[in-house]
Amino acid sequence: MTYEEYRNKDNKKSKNKFISTMINKLFTVIIFTMLVVIISNYSPSFRNFVINKVLNNTMDFSKYNKFLTKVTNVFDNNETVSVSKIIDEKTEKYKDGIKYIIGDGQSVYLKDSGIVVYIGEKEGYGNTIVIQQSNGYYAWYGNINEKVKLYDYVESGSIIGTASKEYYYVLLKENES
Repeated sequence: MTYEEYRNKDNKKSKNKFISTMINKLFTVIIFTMLVVIISNYSPSFRNFVINKVLNNTMDFSKYNKFLTKVTNVFDNNETVSVSKIIDEKTEKYKDGIKYIIGDGQSVYLKDSGIVVYIGEKEGYGNTIVIQQSNGYYAWYGNINEKVKLYDYVESGSIIGTASKEYYYVLLKENES
């Protein structure tokens, strides 16, 4: 057997294993969902529990994504930088947070990992990116030209955008202003 034959055989096994794992996960999710629906139809208290926990609460997707990333290592981000290398020129207090005065067109790096839950205009902050962090906080990055998309999972130290001369950083706890 040649090396190429061995490598192709190994790749086929790897692909087959991946496909079978994904099918198993899909069937597990389908069975779990069907059980929840069936039990919900026969038990009003369970139905109310599911409605309150799943439909009426805000889900912290960054925690789930962080867990899935640890388990599966599917999400790779090649644009990460050590946060210790990031040097901000000057800071000053601004409204609920901090205003960073930086060089024109400088990259803005994410301080803590999380999921992008909002991109748009916020009064007084300009174009704003809101990151839901796994620790329960929401980080606002204002006056940013974004390089991320809505619902992206972004690792700490990743470039999320660029700013012209200044940007704003606000950190809010869930359900607080």
